[in-house]
Amino acid sequence: MKKTIESVPLIPSVARKLGLDVHSDIAGRLRAHQIRQMMSTTPLMMVVITAIALIMFVFLSGRPGTWFLGYWTAGLCFVSTIGFLKSFRSNRRPKVHTASPSAPTKAVRGVLILGSMWGLVPAMLYPHADFQTKITIIGIIGGILGGGAMSLYVVPRALFTFLGAVCIGTIVGLALAGDSLDFALVALLSCYTIALMRAGWTLALTFAESVISTIQLNEKSETISVLLKDFSEEASDWLWEVDAEGNVVTGGEIFEKHIGFPFPSINAGKPSDERCHLIPENVRIKGLGEAWQCFKTREIFRNVVVHIKGGSHECWLSLSGKPVWNQNGEFMGFRGVASEITENKKSEERIAFLAHNDALTGLANRSNFGTSIDRQISHASGGANWAILYLDLDGFKLVNDRRGHGAGDDLLSQVAGRLKKSVGQGDVVARLGGDEFAILCVSKQSPQAVSAFAEDLIKNISGTYHLNDGALESGIGVSIGIAMGKVDGNTAHELLNNADLALYRSKSEGKGTYRFYEMEMDQIVKERRSLEHDLREALAKNQLTISYQPLVSAKTNRTTGFEALIRWNHPDRGAVPPAEFIPIAERIGIISEIGDWVLHEACRQATEWPDYLTVAVNLSPQQFHKQRIIPSVKSALAKSGLAAARLEMEITEGLFIENTEEVLVALNALKSLGVSIALDDFGTGYSSLSYLLKFPFDKLKIDRSFISQINEQDSVARNVLEAIAKLGKVLELKVTAEGVETLAQVEALKDLDCTHFQGFLFGKPLHSMNMPAYLLDEQARAIVDFTLGEKPVFPARAKQK
Repeated sequence: MKKTIESVPLIPSVARKLGLDVHSDIAGRLRAHQIRQMMSTTPLMMVVITAIALIMFVFLSGRPGTWFLGYWTAGLCFVSTIGFLKSFRSNRRPKVHTASPSAPTKAVRGVLILGSMWGLVPAMLYPHADFQTKITIIGIIGGILGGGAMSLYVVPRALFTFLGAVCIGTIVGLALAGDSLDFALVALLSCYTIALMRAGWTLALTFAESVISTIQLNEKSETISVLLKDFSEEASDWLWEVDAEGNVVTGGEIFEKHIGFPFPSINAGKPSDERCHLIPENVRIKGLGEAWQCFKTREIFRNVVVHIKGGSHECWLSLSGKPVWNQNGEFMGFRGVASEITENKKSEERIAFLAHNDALTGLANRSNFGTSIDRQISHASGGANWAILYLDLDGFKLVNDRRGHGAGDDLLSQVAGRLKKSVGQGDVVARLGGDEFAILCVSKQSPQAVSAFAEDLIKNISGTYHLNDGALESGIGVSIGIAMGKVDGNTAHELLNNADLALYRSKSEGKGTYRFYEMEMDQIVKERRSLEHDLREALAKNQLTISYQPLVSAKTNRTTGFEALIRWNHPDRGAVPPAEFIPIAERIGIISEIGDWVLHEACRQATEWPDYLTVAVNLSPQQFHKQRIIPSVKSALAKSGLAAARLEMEITEGLFIENTEEVLVALNALKSLGVSIALDDFGTGYSSLSYLLKFPFDKLKIDRSFISQINEQDSVARNVLEAIAKLGKVLELKVTAEGVETLAQVEALKDLDCTHFQGFLFGKPLHSMNMPAYLLDEQARAIVDFTLGEKPVFPARAKQK
């Protein structure tokens, strides 16, 4: 029965080296190399063997027991001649690149005949020979064994066959002699043969590995050649070269392919040429001047971005180059690499746009709007009047609930379009969140003009809307609160706050109208001040508590940690939402004290959890002032005994608005302690991209506003999510999706590279007293899943089943 890989307990590579019956391309090519190598040494081997046989016949003829030596010599010479002629003809034929599994067998047959003939010499001569003849026979056989091993090692089966045949014949002759010394020689000969087999086997493996490596390298080289050919034809990167005058000598055709017109010279970037005759009249090029300056000064330049725009065609190129000199030191030109980066630039512009603008409507976002107000405050002349209008849609929630988020988003987009058409030159329109909009109105110079403008807005917004699912005839209106610039506030915060107070009055008086800010509206402020007073005492009265929201692995569906969320149980008001008291704490300057308490308490409670669970604590920008956060974290870790690796600090992009260097120093100090740093609410600020490069974050947390929009297959929101996830993967950051509330959102997020999920789908914030029950329940589910061999499921999903 033929041996196969399946019948031999060897890995396929070793089986190929043994010459087993392996039907594969690489095994066939290896066999061809083995046979070709063996045939290359066979002619010399046949000559040497024939010479040894003739010498042995001359010196041993006529001695006792050598009667058959003449016949044996004639036979050996005949076999050697046949082998010589076959190998000689084989070596002269064209190279065969593959051999069948039966090819080594043919070689083994010839080797078996040759080995058997040499085995006859000691078997027939040695028992009847004198001492000198015996010594001669043993010496010759030893040489034949060694020479055969060196010639036949490339084909292990041929090697073993030849050595085995010679050794067996010699052992028979020694055994028939019967002397004690001969038996000792049997043992020595056996050891010598085994050593030769082992050495030959090692050489065979080395040869085979070398051949296989060469074969694989050649295959890869061929593949690379094909890929390089495809790359040169289709890729966005290419080589270019210009001569000493700046004329393009290599890569000109590819330049034309990418930019849409001939690009004969780098002189198109010459600063003195206001309008270069080398490019079409309707084309404008920006950025090439930097490359031209480096060309003139013979300096290396890297990643020079060139923007080319002509008509409807627009592209960006990245150029890198270095000067080329000949052997005599003469300048020959420049050589370098060009890359088309149009898609990357458009993606960067899109991400930068979303950092300053609302993803749904394209309007300015809250941070951008605040910056616009600050700019207006700084540059407005003393007598100029301007206003902040705070708008809230009436009836939007009803549309959103009845017709779904898709219809709600469509309505918001149409409202944004009407607002942009309604404003004057210089006015700024923003979406602050949800159905809240704001307008910085600088085109109206008096309260009367602002009043008329507000009335027109109410009429325009309250018109008919044609949504994707039909026409909405009525039910939508708008309420407006107005604060006059520099009259009702001196900062963006004050103006927005007072406009919000006026909006509150407008909605409380029946909606669909507008109100200016008035001093008596400050009653609301008084209530807030009362809340501020109560908040100052909350820590001392133990009214603050911490709840923990689970953080779940996207891969295993198991809880990996918790985010610490502060809660305030007011003795009279009841539960006060964090969104209400956190801004108050920041405004009155006690957020650092509250943050320190949360940090110490969360670390203390986390020590009671299993060691694999982490705890995430949110940090306020105020905690970074004067580097107070570093000693606070050290103290919390030291007092609780919590391992630093289990603590995660969450910061927002707003932290980088002021004192950037101070913040970066503090963050690096935190990293040196061993804690992790996560960038929370990613995508809602305006400085995320630059600071992702300046500081090595461990995690990005995608803001829930992006997650909530993917339910309706919002292509813009999904593109943003994909961009953020890819950005996290490139920077090797963990990515957490916040606000995951439905299984549909989980399914939509599967294709993204999110590492963790967080949201009500996996669990609402837990009081510390409920933590043991939650962990015990999850552990029980894990044991059941493991026992039943089922894939782990989310807690909420398990309930749905």
